[in-house]
Formats: sequence, structure tokens, C-alpha cells
Amino acid sequence: MPRIDELKPTHASAGPLPVGRNGVQIVRGHDEPIDGTVRTHQFGGVRVALVKGDSPGELIRPARQIDTRTAGCLRVVRPLTGTVWVFQDGRHGIVRAPNLVCFDSTRPYKVVMPENFRLVDIMVTHRLVGLTAHDAEPLTARPWSGAEGLAALLSSLLDGLGRHGREVETAVDLLGGSVVGLTAALFAERMREVAEDPLIARQTLMLNIQTYVRERLAHPGLSPVTIAREHNISLRYLQKIFQEHGISPARWIRDERLSRCRSELADASLDHLPVALIGERAGLYGASHFSRLFRDRYGITPREYRRGRGGS
Repeated sequence: MPRIDELKPTHASAGPLPVGRNGVQIVRGHDEPIDGTVRTHQFGGVRVALVKGDSPGELIRPARQIDTRTAGCLRVVRPLTGTVWVFQDGRHGIVRAPNLVCFDSTRPYKVVMPENFRLVDIMVTHRLVGLTAHDAEPLTARPWSGAEGLAALLSSLLDGLGRHGREVETAVDLLGGSVVGLTAALFAERMREVAEDPLIARQTLMLNIQTYVRERLAHPGLSPVTIAREHNISLRYLQKIFQEHGISPARWIRDERLSRCRSELADASLDHLPVALIGERAGLYGASHFSRLFRDRYGITPREYRRGRGGS
């Protein structure tokens, strides 16, 4: 089997080709949608796309198209109909519904749909799931059974988005949090299975901590001390594993809270909620305190952000 960086498209092209018989799409952007995408949903740092191909297709990202200076993402594919083949990191995985497969946009890959297909493509930044591109390497191109455990929960959620995504117009941030949380937890579970290593153990702990925090952002007592106590580690060790990602635990919690607030302020269906309540829902109490933190992070007050988006 040829290396993925040796794979060549079957048609010369100056740009992405439409999905067609033996159609090939050369991917230039790390989050470039698969040709045939019919709609997308953006959940904060997560994008979920429903893709339909009326003929076979290939998605190729050769090494020459990868800019290592730009951030990449992890992509999880859940077929609804048809088969998906993923080639990456010297492996290949073949999945049909309800199974899942993952690939990383920072390294060469090839994704093949050998027949008519429908699938859900989830794109999540490495930061959101607490992984680096290097950390994620053991997880790529490995089929994950969607019939049991955490994979079954994520598979079911993605299947629902594929079938009913057009009606999803409310509770956007909550749904996005479910996608991120399940994806992060699934990555942590898979990392435990593929290796027993101190680095893997730290990354697994990091994923578990991030999932724990996201589920409790509204709790005013959430702090590095309580997180360390809950996970039976010292505060110093908690700071160490976050430091490996270039951030402190307190700063990460604050950024997650502000990110959730920004998502809710951008959601027109939540315009009936006062700005101060938006802050409280993410654990940022006190209107002036919330406004100051938001302005420091985004350069604009929460009210200005909501008005600029077009809300009342």
C-alpha cells in the first residue's frame, strides 16, 4: 500500500472537484468541507456538516497542501449511508453506520467514499478536546464501534443531527457542548485503549478534567482547587498538566466561560435573557465583572456584541 503522501489524485485539478464518479477533492484548508455538503451547524469551536454524495468521491490532503503554521482540527466521520475509508498515519479504517472514524487535518490523509453516501462530519479544534496533533496520532484511521459505550452515544447524537439538523434552532450551545463533551470523553477512552504511557495518562486526565469543567461552568464554586480535589491530584500537578498546553487552569476555566457566553449572546433565540443572566449561566456573576472580563477578552462589551450581531 502506498504511503498517504504518495497518493495522487485521479484527475489533475486547480481546485476542489465536485463529487462525481471517481471525483477527487484536493483539500487545501484544514477545515475545508467535503464536496456535497448540504448544511452545517456551528457550535462555538465545533462545526458539524451533513454531506450527501450522489456518486463515489475522494477527499485528499497531500503533504504539499499543509501549512504547519496554521492550527488544524480533528475530524470525526459518522456514515449515515454508504461506506467510508480513511487512510492516515500508515493505517486505514473502514466504517459503515453506526461506526465512527477519526482523522487529523494537520497530516496527510485520504478519505474515500466508494459508493453513494450520506455522512456527518464533525470538526473540532485540538484545544477543545485537550489534545495536540501529536497526541491524536494513535487515534486516527481506527474504526470505533458505534454500537456500545461512549461511541454509541456520540454516534446516536450525530445520526440525529443528520436526520433532524434542519430543525435544530434552539439550545445551540448546549448541543455543541454535548458534541464536544462526548467527543473529548471518547478520545480519552480510546487513548487508554491504544497505549499505556505516562504522557497518555496525563492527556487522558486532561480530557476528563475538561469534560468535568464544561459540565459545571455555571457552578460559582468551580476552581482549580475543587477540580484537583475532585480528581484526586494536587493543585501543583493540575497546574503542570495545563502548563503543558500553555495555559493555567484558572485562565482556561475563564476562557471557557467567556466562550459559552459569546455563543449564547450570538444566539437570537436567547435574546429574551438579560446580559447579566447570560454571564451567570456560565458562572460569571456580577454584571460589571462579567462585562469587564468579556471586554478584556474580545475588545467589546457583551451588550455591544449582542447589538452588533443584530439582537435586540
